[in-house]
Amino acid sequence: TGTNATTGLNIDSSGNVGIGDASPACKLEVAGAIAGKLTSFSTAGPTDSVDVSGTTMLSCNTTNNSVTISGFAGGVSGQVLYVTKLTQNNDLVLQHNSSSGQDILLCTGAHETVTTYGGWVLVCNGTNWVAVSSPTGAVDA
Repeated sequence: TGTNATTGLNIDSSGNVGIGDASPACKLEVAGAIAGKLTSFSTAGPTDSVDVSGTTMLSCNTTNNSVTISGFAGGVSGQVLYVTKLTQNNDLVLQHNSSSGQDILLCTGAHETVTTYGGWVLVCNGTNWVAVSSPTGAVDA
């Protein structure tokens, strides 16, 4: 336990860890930006069981074709996944409750499409992925 001023890693007597924070108020506190694994995906699909193990952002490239995803694999409870479409070309479709792996459960209860820039925020409950946002850039937005 103690403070290491050289690395900016601090562990207090209760086991709280601070990165760049000398007095963490919770189990892990970070002062600054946190980056996670970026995975790129461009298969037309529909594709089931897209591996998102350890992924924070799934960047879907729709430059050459529309992309349809029906489910994921490798998600763990509490994992947050940003699914993004970064080009205006073609569409990005997430299929609601259509997977043989980890289902995607969307806010509308139906398949959702992003036609311009945008995407979703999803959270894994260990079994399925639940949308905690409606899509931006959606066909009906």
